[in-house]
Amino acid sequence: MRALVLNTKSELQKLITKKKYFVITILGAVICILRLGGNVLVSKISGGELVIKSNLIMEMLGFVTIVLVPLIVFMAVTDLFASEMQEDTLKASLMRPLTRFKVMTSKSLAAFFIGCLAMLAMFVVCFVIQLISGNSLANVPVTLAAYLIDMLPIAALVAMAVFINMISKSPTLAMLLCIVVYIFFKYLNFYVSPLGQMIFTAYSQWHKIWIGSVLPVGAMSAKVGILFGSVLILYTLSYIIFDKKDY
Repeated sequence: MRALVLNTKSELQKLITKKKYFVITILGAVICILRLGGNVLVSKISGGELVIKSNLIMEMLGFVTIVLVPLIVFMAVTDLFASEMQEDTLKASLMRPLTRFKVMTSKSLAAFFIGCLAMLAMFVVCFVIQLISGNSLANVPVTLAAYLIDMLPIAALVAMAVFINMISKSPTLAMLLCIVVYIFFKYLNFYVSPLGQMIFTAYSQWHKIWIGSVLPVGAMSAKVGILFGSVLILYTLSYIIFDKKDY
């Protein structure tokens, strides 16, 4: 267990040292500022007669969970799998006193954690903007809970990205497939019912099920089963492929 933890830290460090993750998070923060700027602009145009007071933190959660975090996760998984396969550096990880399962798991956990860190960073940014703008902070505890709950579906995104990386021959192809498959699934979620609700990407905003939900226990159990069943199936298939590959 200790070896798994240490290797996860090592893999996470690889990702954190890459500037592109910091840049993407900064771009997300800029979008938050622009969102607030829109409210200010409306107030100025109306001469102060129309003042929009909103929960910016919660408003940005959709953008964070549907756009920003998936992009970061896909990049992270591709960096740790397809890129290392192409650069022939994955052998170094496999030479450590770890089973292949632990190597794959540590890389997957690193991608999961960097997605969670991005979510927390966006929460902090939105909180600071909310504080400076003078908007109400009354709903911050509930909003924080929503951000924390929405970290769970990141595991499904990681599992999907790992599987795609296992069957891809290049980092570029892996990244492209991750994005295309994700967009296709989201299309099904939004426009094809009830089939779209059977795909795990329908639950990226997991908090809507648990916070203020009035769904019966059976429906809740089915949604939990879809999410975590998808993770189990995708991760198992990924490991089977990873274990059989000759690096």
